[in-house]
Amino acid sequence: MSLGERYGIDAFRLFCAYHLGITEEGGYRFQNIHQVARRFGTNASVIRQLLTDFRMDPEVFVHSDFEMADAQVDVMMAPEGVSRLEMAREIYARFRSARPRTRDWVAELASDARENEKIFGRR
Repeated sequence: MSLGERYGIDAFRLFCAYHLGITEEGGYRFQNIHQVARRFGTNASVIRQLLTDFRMDPEVFVHSDFEMADAQVDVMMAPEGVSRLEMAREIYARFRSARPRTRDWVAELASDARENEKIFGRR
Protein backbone atom coordinates (compact mmCIF):
# COMPACT_ATOMS: atom_id res chain seq x y z
CA MET A 1 0.00 0.00 0.00
CA SER A 2 1.37 3.41 -0.96
CA LEU A 3 1.69 6.30 1.47
CA GLY A 4 -1.07 8.18 -0.33
CA GLU A 5 -3.40 5.19 -0.08
CA ARG A 6 -2.57 4.74 3.60
CA TYR A 7 -3.62 8.33 4.35
CA GLY A 8 -6.39 8.59 1.73
CA ILE A 9 -4.61 11.42 -0.11
CA ASP A 10 -4.51 11.49 -3.88
CA ALA A 11 -2.30 13.71 -6.02
CA PHE A 12 -5.10 15.96 -7.30
CA ARG A 13 -6.51 16.73 -3.85
CA LEU A 14 -3.04 17.48 -2.51
CA PHE A 15 -2.28 19.72 -5.50
CA CYS A 16 -5.50 21.64 -4.90
CA ALA A 17 -4.91 22.12 -1.18
CA TYR A 18 -1.18 22.72 -1.03
CA HIS A 19 -0.33 24.40 -4.31
CA LEU A 20 -3.58 26.16 -5.21
CA GLY A 21 -4.97 26.96 -1.75
CA ILE A 22 -8.39 25.46 -2.42
CA THR A 23 -10.17 24.81 0.86
CA GLU A 24 -12.36 21.81 1.63
CA GLU A 25 -15.40 24.05 1.04
CA GLY A 26 -14.12 25.15 -2.37
CA GLY A 27 -12.96 28.59 -1.25
CA TYR A 28 -9.45 30.00 -1.35
CA ARG A 29 -7.01 30.41 1.51
CA PHE A 30 -3.25 30.08 1.51
CA GLN A 31 -2.43 26.95 3.48
CA ASN A 32 1.05 26.11 4.68
CA ILE A 33 2.28 22.55 4.89
CA HIS A 34 1.20 22.17 8.53
CA GLN A 35 -2.34 23.35 7.80
CA VAL A 36 -2.57 20.97 4.84
CA ALA A 37 -1.27 18.13 7.02
CA ARG A 38 -3.94 18.84 9.65
CA ARG A 39 -6.59 18.92 6.94
CA PHE A 40 -5.56 15.44 5.82
CA GLY A 41 -5.09 14.13 9.35
CA THR A 42 -1.34 13.65 9.18
CA ASN A 43 1.90 15.58 9.68
CA ALA A 44 4.16 17.77 7.55
CA SER A 45 6.68 14.96 6.96
CA VAL A 46 4.03 12.82 5.29
CA ILE A 47 2.91 15.74 3.12
CA ARG A 48 6.52 16.47 2.07
CA GLN A 49 7.03 12.82 1.15
CA LEU A 50 3.77 12.73 -0.81
CA LEU A 51 4.74 15.88 -2.71
CA THR A 52 7.92 14.07 -3.73
CA ASP A 53 6.13 10.78 -4.46
CA PHE A 54 3.54 12.56 -6.61
CA ARG A 55 6.26 14.61 -8.38
CA MET A 56 4.83 17.89 -7.08
CA ASP A 57 7.80 19.09 -5.03
CA PRO A 58 9.36 22.51 -5.68
CA GLU A 59 12.17 21.06 -7.80
CA VAL A 60 9.63 19.79 -10.34
CA PHE A 61 8.01 23.22 -10.70
CA VAL A 62 11.31 25.07 -10.97
CA HIS A 63 12.40 22.82 -13.81
CA SER A 64 9.21 22.84 -15.87
CA ASP A 65 7.43 25.31 -18.12
CA PHE A 66 4.36 25.32 -15.86
CA GLU A 67 3.55 28.78 -14.44
CA MET A 68 2.45 28.07 -10.87
CA ALA A 69 2.08 31.75 -9.94
CA ASP A 70 -0.41 32.29 -12.77
CA ALA A 71 -2.40 29.24 -11.69
CA GLN A 72 -2.49 30.42 -8.07
CA VAL A 73 -3.71 33.88 -9.06
CA ASP A 74 -6.41 32.37 -11.30
CA VAL A 75 -7.73 30.30 -8.40
CA MET A 76 -7.45 33.14 -5.89
CA MET A 77 -9.32 35.57 -8.16
CA ALA A 78 -12.03 33.18 -9.37
CA PRO A 79 -15.29 35.08 -9.79
CA GLU A 80 -18.30 34.29 -7.63
CA GLY A 81 -20.10 31.20 -8.90
CA VAL A 82 -17.04 29.69 -10.60
CA SER A 83 -15.96 26.35 -9.16
CA ARG A 84 -12.32 26.50 -8.11
CA LEU A 85 -12.25 22.72 -8.13
CA GLU A 86 -13.32 22.63 -11.78
CA MET A 87 -10.70 25.27 -12.59
CA ALA A 88 -8.16 23.13 -10.77
CA ARG A 89 -8.87 20.11 -12.99
CA GLU A 90 -7.74 22.06 -16.05
CA ILE A 91 -4.79 23.58 -14.18
CA TYR A 92 -3.74 20.14 -12.93
CA ALA A 93 -3.88 18.76 -16.49
CA ARG A 94 -1.65 21.64 -17.66
CA PHE A 95 0.78 20.93 -14.83
CA ARG A 96 0.94 17.22 -15.65
CA SER A 97 1.58 17.95 -19.33
CA ALA A 98 4.21 20.63 -18.64
CA ARG A 99 7.54 20.13 -20.35
CA PRO A 100 10.77 19.97 -18.41
CA ARG A 101 13.14 22.87 -18.94
CA THR A 102 16.73 23.54 -18.11
CA ARG A 103 17.36 26.71 -16.16
CA ASP A 104 20.36 28.90 -16.88
CA TRP A 105 20.73 30.42 -13.43
CA VAL A 106 23.70 32.61 -14.37
CA ALA A 107 21.81 34.18 -17.27
CA GLU A 108 18.64 34.61 -15.18
CA LEU A 109 20.53 36.32 -12.35
CA ALA A 110 22.33 38.60 -14.82
CA SER A 111 19.03 39.54 -16.45
CA ASP A 112 17.45 40.24 -13.06
CA ALA A 113 20.44 42.40 -12.07
CA ARG A 114 20.02 44.46 -15.26
CA GLU A 115 16.31 44.93 -14.56
CA ASN A 116 17.05 45.97 -10.98
CA GLU A 117 19.56 48.53 -12.22
CA LYS A 118 16.91 50.04 -14.51
CA ILE A 119 14.47 50.34 -11.62
CA PHE A 120 16.74 51.15 -8.67
CA GLY A 121 19.93 52.44 -10.34
CA ARG A 122 23.46 51.31 -9.69
CA ARG A 123 24.72 50.85 -6.17
